[in-house]
Amino acid sequence: MTYAHRNDIYDADTHMMEPPNWLVEFADAKVRPHVAEFAQDNPVAKERAELGVRSYEKRQQDAAAYADAEQSFMSMKYKGFQGLGAWDRDERVRVNDLLGFKAHIVFPTSAFDQVQNAKDPEIFAGSVQALNRGLASFCETDSRMHGAAYIPFRHGPETAMTFLDAAIAQNFSIVMIDTIAPQGTRAFTHPDFDPIWAKIQDADMAITIHVGTDGGWDPVPLSFYNNGGNVPQHVEGDAPRDAIAYMGIQYNAELFLAAMIFDGVFHRFPRLRVGVVELGASWIVSWMKHLDQAFRAFRRLQDLSQVQMQPSEYVQKHIKVTPFAGEDVGWLLKSEAQNLLLFASDYPHHEGTDDPIARFEKTMEGVSEGAKQKFYADNFRELLGSHLTT
Repeated sequence: MTYAHRNDIYDADTHMMEPPNWLVEFADAKVRPHVAEFAQDNPVAKERAELGVRSYEKRQQDAAAYADAEQSFMSMKYKGFQGLGAWDRDERVRVNDLLGFKAHIVFPTSAFDQVQNAKDPEIFAGSVQALNRGLASFCETDSRMHGAAYIPFRHGPETAMTFLDAAIAQNFSIVMIDTIAPQGTRAFTHPDFDPIWAKIQDADMAITIHVGTDGGWDPVPLSFYNNGGNVPQHVEGDAPRDAIAYMGIQYNAELFLAAMIFDGVFHRFPRLRVGVVELGASWIVSWMKHLDQAFRAFRRLQDLSQVQMQPSEYVQKHIKVTPFAGEDVGWLLKSEAQNLLLFASDYPHHEGTDDPIARFEKTMEGVSEGAKQKFYADNFRELLGSHLTT
């Protein structure tokens, strides 16, 4: 029996959990000595990773240990670096069988942080190449897995084009991009980047933005924590540090997507499709109203001639979002988000919980089968387009 409760589920958010030496192994020889340290300034994360490696080695030699991991693979005990198939691609094929989903988008985790910690542009470029090379290797064993190649724009369109050409050659169907341009660089909606958007569109690739692809941007000024307490520490990875941070988790996505609409990128490239992953979904309905109001308020004060539809119509045409397990998906599906939501398990991250399907289903009383079909399958198919073979 699979975890999936229906035979047509597609998962828009899964991850690798790369062990400490993984990125170095996929880097070119000249880059390897300079790859940023794994879990830099986070010894706890490094200890967890090393423990995960030992657990993996044990279950490879111990049938009982492997059986326990397989039997309880969705439990919190086996999440994170302890996860079955966290980085071993053969184990991951077995996990995909157990999950029972028809396709998965796969994102990196710790290795992405190593890439971000590379300060020298040449080492950064080599680290990006290693990241995408390793992700392609991980996913090539199972056609259900669609890795998200990282295509940074920060060093300009020529460099971004080099990364994109390599990703296309590696048969990626999805690109993951940053949401915030570094200070002093061109906005990603600048016309100089039009050749990048054009090539993504012509290759029929999906675009994703994901929590953490924001250059370390923090939506909450630290002065909010000058409240007689302490600044909360992050418990897990890119998860919000506390309730206040959770309230702002989607801000960078809202701004980036609004710029894509108001600066005319979606008008110029009408077949672009963007998946907003692990940034929540409850904001999407009110945000569409806010977009339309902004357009009405400023269309006579600035040049918004490239906005040929209501901004909310661009959202419905171009954008999909993944809710967190526990969000009121039923309310969203009954509101204006029926064509926007994507199921996501976040496997093997702890944030996905031990039973995301049950948490989503708990909110779906009175939701039509057609709306469920869109959530679990059809919206994913629209995002992946011609690259989806199952």
